[in-house]
Amino acid sequence: MLNPQKLKGIGALAASYGIYSYLPYIAVSLGSTIPVVAACAAGLYGMLAFAEQQKVNTIEVIKDGNNEGRLRINVANSAFSSRYIIADVKDVHSVVSLHNDDLGEDDLEGNIISVARYTDESTGKEVTIPLTLTLSGDAFRDKAFLDWIIAEKGTDETTSDDFNDLLYR
Repeated sequence: MLNPQKLKGIGALAASYGIYSYLPYIAVSLGSTIPVVAACAAGLYGMLAFAEQQKVNTIEVIKDGNNEGRLRINVANSAFSSRYIIADVKDVHSVVSLHNDDLGEDDLEGNIISVARYTDESTGKEVTIPLTLTLSGDAFRDKAFLDWIIAEKGTDETTSDDFNDLLYR
């Protein structure tokens, strides 16, 4: 889906291409420095507009192995690269709900979520520094399980693992 930020990026990249392609004609009246700097600035802005950082692409439940029952979250580093983190459901909760984002199913809004503790799948190291991510309305389709994922869960709860097992099976 094309959001306004990406549309601005496409416009900036198109402007950069237009300035570059008409550079000889513009250089006659303005000199060559101004159009080259403008084309470079527009191109950089266009590329930065496509940079989606700290956005959740997918959330899935690991069904087997050592991390059974935990979440495998795909986090976008940029428009072209992403990484996987593995987190326990108890360590994930919503910080704020983003109403009226018009993405995804009805009554399923975007959220800013916090992951208190997670394991980076590429390095295998456990990270205890909280990670704040943007969860768009269409990142996960199971509304009941999404409500459980983003709910605030206490650290001393004894039934949270049982409830997690009930929901993902």
